[in-house]
Amino acid sequence: MKKVTIIAVAMICLLTLTQTAFSQSTGSTYRTALGAKMYFGDGSTGGINIKHFLNNKGAIDASLLFERGFLGLEGLYEWHDNINGAQGLKWYVGGGGLIFFPTRDKYGDDVVFALRGTLGLDYKFTGAPINVSFDLNPVFNLAPSTDFDFWAGLAFRFTF
Repeated sequence: MKKVTIIAVAMICLLTLTQTAFSQSTGSTYRTALGAKMYFGDGSTGGINIKHFLNNKGAIDASLLFERGFLGLEGLYEWHDNINGAQGLKWYVGGGGLIFFPTRDKYGDDVVFALRGTLGLDYKFTGAPINVSFDLNPVFNLAPSTDFDFWAGLAFRFTF
């Protein structure tokens, strides 16, 4: 009888935790999202992306990026705010840096370092654990040479 009681209590706790996690991920907000992000332009940059909210307005956005001949790491801090009348839709602005390491000899051995800004829209589908974002990104290359570029990004993520 003791074993049945322990198993029943464990099952109730597990179901409660699962329901709480599912209801949080299917609402119009989320805490963490994991998925893919790609940048438009020549279509050669994309990778694995994670976004985590530190509070209601601030989030860290990080990516492991793959580009022709390079492997990159990207880290951003973003400030978010709601768009009135559009449940689940937020605008954001932020900045950070990225670093690309060459993976093929024909691209040399220079590591690319850049600062990056971002301005975008983030939408969390109500009733589904899915998030989509679109952003515009000025990129200031600092090393090995200075340059300016402009990217547009699109991310698809699973929220939890």
